[in-house]
Amino acid sequence: MFGLGPVEIVVIGAVAVMLYGKRLPEVGKSVGQSIGELRKQFATLQRDMDISSHLDPRTPARRPAGRRSDDTLQMADDRTAPRFEPPAAEG
Repeated sequence: MFGLGPVEIVVIGAVAVMLYGKRLPEVGKSVGQSIGELRKQFATLQRDMDISSHLDPRTPARRPAGRRSDDTLQMADDRTAPRFEPPAAEG
């Protein structure tokens, strides 16, 4: 666990008991909730920043849960670019 031996864990526990005493369960609960919230926020941020699915056109686009396929917008592959037509030759 984090490279700590049994002696280090006992020392950390003793210091925690001396500092917080009877409030130690409350402090432990709030620290646990904070870590859980931090993990949720990190997962959300990682999901939002994941651009790998946008870079590879072979991967299908993710659809929101509960949406039917006929309600979704057209995929990027269905779009067409305007064609360039050179000017007519004068002559």
